[in-house]
Amino acid sequence: MKILTIAIIVLVSLTINKIGFDSGTSEKTSVRMDAPLVGTQWTLVGLSNTKIPANAMSNGIFFILRKDSTVSGNGGCNTFTTRYALGKNNRIQFGEMVRTNVSCEAIAIEQKFINALASADHYHLTGDTLLLNRGASMNLAKFVAVR
Repeated sequence: MKILTIAIIVLVSLTINKIGFDSGTSEKTSVRMDAPLVGTQWTLVGLSNTKIPANAMSNGIFFILRKDSTVSGNGGCNTFTTRYALGKNNRIQFGEMVRTNVSCEAIAIEQKFINALASADHYHLTGDTLLLNRGASMNLAKFVAVR
């Protein structure tokens, strides 16, 4: 009986430690989670090592890779859709895009974004950051995951 009681205490203790115990304090710890490549909204934060200001576009520039090999997103002025393919060694390829045709102040940035997608042939994913590259080292665009 004594062994059973000790086993239950240990089990309860491990369970509390694993799921966390709310001690009533408002202090929270954040855990950095790796964002999945597919199904995540990737928001543009840089083009060719140039930072994009957060207020540069009211709509934001982003894309989402879907499980059915389609991509949808917004270039800042226009929405777009296309197909994509993933390969070995972090290879990625985007197809020809279908876009709306609206002009706005951010059209130059949008065109650079679209060109970066069209030129990308590799990606590098670390945590919540995605880099699209041309070849092994040429950084075309940097994105962060939005949850």
